[in-house]
Amino acid sequence: MVSEASAARPSRAPLDPVTILAAIGGVVAWAGVVLPAALSHRRAEVPVVWWLLSVIVLVCFVMLSDALLRPHPTDRWAMVVGVAAALGANLVWGVDQIAPVFLVLLAGACGWSLQTRGLVVLGVFLVLGLMGILVLKGGTIVWAVVYGALIFFASLMVDVVVRSARERDTSAAVARELELTNARLVQTNADLAATQARLAEVSAADERLRIARELHDSMGNQVTTLSLTLELIARHTTPETEGLVADARALAAGLIRDVRGAVTQLRDGPVSLRDKITRTARSLPRPAVSLDLDATLDEVSRTRADAVCRVVQESLTNAAKHAQADHAWVNVHRRDGWIDVSVRDDGQGADPITPGHGLVGMTERVAALDGTVQWSSVPGQGFSVVARIPDLAS
Repeated sequence: MVSEASAARPSRAPLDPVTILAAIGGVVAWAGVVLPAALSHRRAEVPVVWWLLSVIVLVCFVMLSDALLRPHPTDRWAMVVGVAAALGANLVWGVDQIAPVFLVLLAGACGWSLQTRGLVVLGVFLVLGLMGILVLKGGTIVWAVVYGALIFFASLMVDVVVRSARERDTSAAVARELELTNARLVQTNADLAATQARLAEVSAADERLRIARELHDSMGNQVTTLSLTLELIARHTTPETEGLVADARALAAGLIRDVRGAVTQLRDGPVSLRDKITRTARSLPRPAVSLDLDATLDEVSRTRADAVCRVVQESLTNAAKHAQADHAWVNVHRRDGWIDVSVRDDGQGADPITPGHGLVGMTERVAALDGTVQWSSVPGQGFSVVARIPDLAS
């Protein structure tokens, strides 16, 4: 009967209002038995031991009323002692009156600690015990039927309430666990996204390193060989070819610097737009380049920064190769949602202008970003390139 003790019940939060009200109701019911006995004209017939047993019943009931909130190993002993005291009180006095209420109280209190099967066993035991006491006292068995029904009703109703509370607690625990699981999933998704971003960065870095090696091992070696060949040729030049060889050597030196700069950039990571334009300008032996660059150019998106850099690079390369310019001016500014690029030189100019692969490629790159490129030239007054690119986020 007591093997399924309070440890089988889950702990619940203290100060549960339903449990407190039930305990108060039980104390009032206990008082409803004791006070009539104390105020009855038959009070002198009540044995002293009955009062002692009734107090034990109250103490055990109060101990068990706390079992649902804070289960304790002493709960099983409170059940055993309480049931024995309740049966003893009925055996001593009042079994044919209201003393069986003690049995109803204890059956309900045990419902806070026992499982359903244990309550059924306890109910049968209490009913059989009550019937035996009635037989010994010469009472009618009808009282056993009436109070037996109350015993089962009280204990099983408490069991229903307890199971309902347990299900609510389980549901609340599952809900909390789901919230924690969802939070962990959100964090896991964020960590996964961060990991994917880092993997993308690593992949991009590996690709840049591969390209850097290819540039260094193929183009770098070829350009270096070209520079050495030009140096040998320079030892046997004539006055007519001396200038051309010098220009070729200067361009080869600039190309070597470009290759080394590209390799360095690929190995070290991204370079700001202002630095790219500055490196391009400084890599040319001729013309001398004056730069006027917006201080906020480094905030330009990567795609548009690449386009701006290509416009400047192609324009300065044309000035160095074809225009025979002594000076070039580069202006790049951000205005009213646009990136304005202007490159002009003081070279010999051309009329008419026949666009080469460089100008065509530059125009296509800018047009892909919904921008425009215009160029103009007057013989003897240099060459000018003007580009406008929308200053968007991508």
